[in-house]
Amino acid sequence: MGHHSYLVVGEYQFLYTRDHYDEELAALFNESDRTFVVTDGSDVAPGDEWDEREIAFGYYTTANALRQRLNVQGFTSRRALADLAEGVGQWRKIYDSQSELREREARGENLYQTLARPPREPAELLAAVGEAIRPHRSEESFATFQEYFQYEDEFAETVSDVQELRWVVEERSLVRLLIDQAPGHMRVGLDLSGLTGCCVSLDTTQPIAGPTRERQLAALPDNAPLIVLTEGSTDSRLLTEAMHVTHPHLAGFVRFIDYTGTKAPKARGSAGMLATMVNAFIAAGVANRFVAIADNDAGGHEAFANLKRQKLPVGCQVRHYPDLPLLAQYPTIEPPSLTVSLTNVNGVAGSLEMYLGEDVLTIDGTLAPVHQGTFIPAVQRHQGALSKSHKALVLKAFEKKVKAARSGQRSTGDWRGVHAIIEDIVHAFD
Repeated sequence: MGHHSYLVVGEYQFLYTRDHYDEELAALFNESDRTFVVTDGSDVAPGDEWDEREIAFGYYTTANALRQRLNVQGFTSRRALADLAEGVGQWRKIYDSQSELREREARGENLYQTLARPPREPAELLAAVGEAIRPHRSEESFATFQEYFQYEDEFAETVSDVQELRWVVEERSLVRLLIDQAPGHMRVGLDLSGLTGCCVSLDTTQPIAGPTRERQLAALPDNAPLIVLTEGSTDSRLLTEAMHVTHPHLAGFVRFIDYTGTKAPKARGSAGMLATMVNAFIAAGVANRFVAIADNDAGGHEAFANLKRQKLPVGCQVRHYPDLPLLAQYPTIEPPSLTVSLTNVNGVAGSLEMYLGEDVLTIDGTLAPVHQGTFIPAVQRHQGALSKSHKALVLKAFEKKVKAARSGQRSTGDWRGVHAIIEDIVHAFD
């Protein structure tokens, strides 16, 4: 077979790769699965010259362990069977489309094209895989060599069929189909023996599975949506609605966490909950890139103070809603006086409703005032907010504005605040 690596399941080998190893297969194993054995029992360390001595080198575990690894990646038996059915359908279409080429080949013409093999029904193929991976009959049990070779040829045909499916079935689904035919204790692994020794450059002293898995995880954020964590369900919902108006091209590429059904705490306490969630994401090693964005008020800055002092993973950014010119001189009431003065409330009262537009913040002809509240020593500023009644009116007006914009009246209203927030999220990793 030349210099190949392949997947071993029990007694047989599948998914051959010439002169290298398949990184998607390698990423299914851990460095603790690594095996290096000289089969003649001699003492040879990885990297040494072993001349013509045969070695076994690769990564091995059990069928059950590999099934569990695939399960947590979403490659369940159900998904694999559905992928197989779809793949066999595609295989059949390719085969049927080549009928004329097969006729030409039968007439003795030389074709410069590889023709598809005749497709097998999924159940028949899986049964054949099960036969291939179980212990084989010994050569001595056959009356003639011809019978034995015919018996072994059937397994080779099964391997060729699996190889054909490699073009039309996601590889991890294909691995799942193979190992689902095996008992849980059966040995499975990525055999790299053929890549060692003479004329092959694989360095047996270097880890393979671990770094390959790390590269796979590093590539995940490039394909997955950017996750955005907010202080609660209202912020997530309103920013999702706003993004469909200001940045509709980002739908599917940016995903605000949906807190529907959760009991997210309100007001100032929700900023603390957001900080806790960020730490949980970091501790869990979440591979997706994510942005946590808190209110630009005293409570938000207090809650994020510790986070901003620590070294965060490269895939994590913690932000506040950006400062707005509108909020630099905003009507503010400082108790116990009822006098309204123009104050910079950026960093003091910058909760989401303050970003929903000057139009919706204007009630009865004037901007709804911020009420200055508790002083927070940690950030040396007061916490400010709209009154509950004004906040309710602002949210209701914004919902109406979104509905109008989504129905085609995009030019109406002030979208500068939410536009600034979405822009800040988009450029968080710049």
